[in-house]
Amino acid sequence: MLPFCLSLSKASSFARRLLLASALLGAALLRPTHALAGTLRVDFIDVGQGDSALVTSPTGKTLLIDGGPHSSARAVREFLRARVHAPLDLILLTHRHEDHLGGLPEIVREIGARQFVDAPVPHAQKGYAALMLALEARGAVVRQATPGRTIDLGGGATLTLLGPPDPLITGSHSDVNANSVVTRLTYRGFSVLFAGDAEAPTETWLLASGATLRSVVLKVAHHGSRYASAAPFLRAVGAQIAVVSVGAGNRYRHPSPATLARLARSGATVYRTDMDGDVTIESDGSSVRLQTARGRQQEVSAR
Repeated sequence: MLPFCLSLSKASSFARRLLLASALLGAALLRPTHALAGTLRVDFIDVGQGDSALVTSPTGKTLLIDGGPHSSARAVREFLRARVHAPLDLILLTHRHEDHLGGLPEIVREIGARQFVDAPVPHAQKGYAALMLALEARGAVVRQATPGRTIDLGGGATLTLLGPPDPLITGSHSDVNANSVVTRLTYRGFSVLFAGDAEAPTETWLLASGATLRSVVLKVAHHGSRYASAAPFLRAVGAQIAVVSVGAGNRYRHPSPATLARLARSGATVYRTDMDGDVTIESDGSSVRLQTARGRQQEVSAR
């Protein structure tokens, strides 16, 4: 899209070509240098003790998975303003806990969203009512998450909803966590599994469901909690890169040393937002490039 409107009806042929060339040059100059054609980008945003990830498809469609806690709303909003130049195309809420939901009302009010995919399990959280009001004011379409649904993000990138479990899990350590909306993002040979705050019963259900779990990148479930990331699940995913979204010195003592040990045994290189800051991953579908805000880098091949 050109950055401004041009009327060429009365211009000479030479003038039309000159104006068009100038417009195309302007578009190139205005295009962010990090947004390369044919590249999928995933930003795991450092929101402290919480989750938020921005997916930018090869065609520029934007998907925000969770919005972090209310305390990080301003930081996420400023991050998005630097990356998103229109309302978000889609927001997906994995579950209704404050550390995933809290920042969303302000983000929706300030940035906007065209569609919203909701988590299934109710939870007493005052921020949820504010979020619904903000979505209504913005005219966003609200849909319920259903397993098996595939969302076209453009340019060959798709998001598949693997959860919530069906039927919903009950009687677990935390039913809200256990029924997280787990998703798998794919682009050619590249893939990312977003595990929300899924716990061991969710992993058992996913393994039994027959869903494709194998992924190049794993967003580690529940901030590296000891209640998730069992060895059979990690073997099925086979991730080369594991990202833990976690706050420094959090009261839950996440991530668990036992979980970190299992991730190490699985062969994944672990990145943590409390130590690495924002984690950015880009892929053309065959190669994968990772860079953190604090200088760590890695390149792997998709498969």
